[in-house]
Amino acid sequence: MDIPITPLEKILKKTRLRVSTKAVKEFGTLLEEVIADVAAEATAIAKRSGRKTVTRADIMVAKRKLR
Repeated sequence: MDIPITPLEKILKKTRLRVSTKAVKEFGTLLEEVIADVAAEATAIAKRSGRKTVTRADIMVAKRKLR
């Protein structure tokens, strides 16, 4: 997992419940998978549009498509 654990802990602790280290790591793994899926889809959208740059609009379309 490449995402730092501390910010993930802060997000999860907003539930006001205790959170195990394993839960935080699993949350990070899940986030990385979702991010990778959105990035891959946004990249494909940009390529189909003949661009080398992924735009905010590509991310938004990818997010809607993957829901």
